[in-house]
Amino acid sequence: MKKLVTLLAAAGMVVAASAPANAVDVKVDARYRTSFALGSNGFAGDNVESGLHRMRLGLTMAASENLSAYVQFQLNHGNQWGDADKHGRYQDNDVTVRMLYLDWTVPGTSIKVRSGRHQLGLPAEAFGTNSILGGGYGNREGVVVTAPVTDNFGLTALWTRLAVDGTDTDASNNDDMFAVTANLKFDGVSGAVYAAYAALDEFAATPKKNGWNSGRPAGEGDAYWVGFTSTLSFFDPFTLKLSAAYGTFEGKDSANDTDGWNVQAKASYKTAFGTPVLGAWYFSGADEDGEGWMPNAGYFAGTNHYYDGFAALNNPHGNTNNDGTWAVQAGIEGVSFLSNLTHDFHVTYVEGTNDKKSGHGTFTEDDAFVELSLNNVYKIYKNLAIRLELAYIINDFSDAKQDAGFDEDDWFAGLTFDFRF
Repeated sequence: MKKLVTLLAAAGMVVAASAPANAVDVKVDARYRTSFALGSNGFAGDNVESGLHRMRLGLTMAASENLSAYVQFQLNHGNQWGDADKHGRYQDNDVTVRMLYLDWTVPGTSIKVRSGRHQLGLPAEAFGTNSILGGGYGNREGVVVTAPVTDNFGLTALWTRLAVDGTDTDASNNDDMFAVTANLKFDGVSGAVYAAYAALDEFAATPKKNGWNSGRPAGEGDAYWVGFTSTLSFFDPFTLKLSAAYGTFEGKDSANDTDGWNVQAKASYKTAFGTPVLGAWYFSGADEDGEGWMPNAGYFAGTNHYYDGFAALNNPHGNTNNDGTWAVQAGIEGVSFLSNLTHDFHVTYVEGTNDKKSGHGTFTEDDAFVELSLNNVYKIYKNLAIRLELAYIINDFSDAKQDAGFDEDDWFAGLTFDFRF
């Protein structure tokens, strides 16, 4: 019954969007994807095949240019085709509210406030969303305040509640993050400098809970970060993106203390036949005492397959935590031989930076892999594209991992129909 009521409410709002608005203007946006995939997973020769689909339906309700609200529903995420109960019905998590927030401007100023559940995060790094607190995956509840100071300088402050321990009777065990960003923009260069602090409680430490991934330190304590991002376009069509960050965790139990850093760089040169790219990253790893990695709650998509850069819904890897690795990547993007058909090709070498005695992270200094990826996009209509995404990961793991059964290469082929408006 609850699911039916939710669907009816969503349908009612869509119908309302098509009617003349009195107090507010309503705009609709949507994205629908159907993905079919074949491949293997886990470097053990385990084959996977699946069909998935998902729709995100968004409604913007604007009372004026200074006041609006937004809600986005997500339907059928995670249900494979044919995955139903004995009555042929989808599971109970068909419909969720993915985003729900309010935008408003402080009267008499240019200060903007956004509060609710949305894609908040720190500034994007050279390889995409921020690896400390990224806004590209998994929305979070919080408040963001943006204040332009001059045409070239602005400030952003945020607070987000990363996790809550629901078993605590007084509901006092929370993970909260606070951050401030200085945004700069001049001719030929733009970027941001930021600082963040997180108060982490003892019992809100479950990995991947409310957006936290395995980069959350164990136990109670305080985490601090500083970082910068920049884009240099003085010599357009040559563009260089640089970013770096340092983070530390000081726990109630000093055995959990750690600090680490990362640096990323990506260069591109746009030509008539495509855009060659060359990039690299280094994320510090854990030493034999388990220290030396940077605490994080972010999202990293440095490669198409292993690090979840594909558009397909059913990527069997899709990792988002990049602690303890370094890599070099080369490729070419936007190559086109036929109208409305483009190709992106990347080769990435990834190696671990964790000590093999650390017990932290996936890859040690003896583990490496090479990912080859080809992303093809054919635009049928203005609002509909077909994506054929291919990847092959060459296994070069240590003898210990090979002996444990991680001795096969992995591959992936995904076909996605992507409709959006």
